[in-house]
Amino acid sequence: MADPNTKEREMASLYVFSKALRKEEIKLPDVKDYKTMGVGNKLASIDDGIREIWTDAKIKSGALKDEDVFSYRYQGQVLVDYLKSRGAGGKGFTWKYGRFDGLQGIKSPLELSTSILDDIWEEFDPKHRQLFSNKKSGQKDSWNPADVYLYDGNDKAILDQIKELKKKTDKQENPKIFVSLVNDFLTKLFIDNQLIGISLKQATIPNIPKAKGINIVRDIDFVGPKFGEAQIIRGSNGYIHQYMEVLNKNNKGVLDFKGNSITFECEVGMDGGEPLKYFWESKSPPESRPHVTEMKDMVPGGRNNALKKANARGGSISKDLQFEPLVKEFTGKDWNNRVPTTKITSEAQINQYAKYWSSYYLTLKRSPLITLNDVQIKDSKGNVVVDNGTRAGTIEYFKELFWIDRATDKEVQAKYGLKKSPKWTANMRGKLRGLIIMRAVWNADMKGRLGEYLTRAYYSAGKMKFRVDDLQGPFVKIQ
Repeated sequence: MADPNTKEREMASLYVFSKALRKEEIKLPDVKDYKTMGVGNKLASIDDGIREIWTDAKIKSGALKDEDVFSYRYQGQVLVDYLKSRGAGGKGFTWKYGRFDGLQGIKSPLELSTSILDDIWEEFDPKHRQLFSNKKSGQKDSWNPADVYLYDGNDKAILDQIKELKKKTDKQENPKIFVSLVNDFLTKLFIDNQLIGISLKQATIPNIPKAKGINIVRDIDFVGPKFGEAQIIRGSNGYIHQYMEVLNKNNKGVLDFKGNSITFECEVGMDGGEPLKYFWESKSPPESRPHVTEMKDMVPGGRNNALKKANARGGSISKDLQFEPLVKEFTGKDWNNRVPTTKITSEAQINQYAKYWSSYYLTLKRSPLITLNDVQIKDSKGNVVVDNGTRAGTIEYFKELFWIDRATDKEVQAKYGLKKSPKWTANMRGKLRGLIIMRAVWNADMKGRLGEYLTRAYYSAGKMKFRVDDLQGPFVKIQ
């Protein structure tokens, strides 16, 4: 679900940046104090500008999280230090401030004095935008995930140069050429400290945010990431895990799967740097599309100083343009292979699908990377109606899944004492695609390419260039 307070969160960060760049103090409490304050004291403790952006009503409702207050305390200085390291922290810079989408109804004491990044996006035609989404409107955060940006330059002069690039490539059949040239031009602007796009990630207490430049090397100097061995880390649910149990979900009288996510933790050795450690989650499968798949960094701060998932996701993989091809590359088959795409109408179809998917499941069970232990179906009283245990039992389990899919609500109610979930069709097909995703990861490991698979997925989700011809633009991530 989209964050309803994204606009407030981003505008407040931009306001914090502007204060820090002008060397003005900002009034914010220590997060430990903020946690224990009453509502009145919370309002009084927040800088007037942030309070104006968020509004008293939203602060009172708890929409302004502890993590937001913690982030705002440090984000400004983190950005100032980053710019200083690039030689952009002294005099001579007159920053303009922009949000990649404008104010959208937010009242802010900070004037948005440029729309340059938005204007550049507007120069992309549908053929360019479809490089980032199958929709004609495109998905601009798949091109550049900058939420806000700083600009020190002449808007018209920059746009004229972009338009000139477009004119020169207008007769080219491949739309990637124009996008690549725009990205390389934006990278030069970033290197010259003229246009700094900033991707904002909510901090994870107690980890003070850090700034990292992404895609800030021009194509001529680009070197792809060098990765080494990878491993899947055992987590609370095992290794690569997907719930298979069917039961009275959340005791709400509905027959459904216990959960719909595929999750695992992993670590990849990176040449010349710290290992890449992140948490993978593929979730919320629609009826006829792949899962939404996103990553979160693993950061210190868990119990006994163990690693835990960061609050902010590292990004999600573009399903149609990146995730589907990745799955197909490592399984050799379509991402939707043998998943029913039409309504099941006969017992013969049920038997055919059950035979295939029970065999697929049992093959996956042989992998030490895969955790699939709860193949059973329970009725309203918690009694196990179908349990695998044996190969025959596994076939019965899958037969029953397809029977439930075909059955009427009345038939399911009579057998299980529970209503059939209205999301059953989408969730069951999601389970089958989940098995395909698991197979892709296992195949990558068997081919000695697990490090490549996990790094490519992470870079795709984070909008980081894995290859020189990838089309993501430059930005700095603060997390």
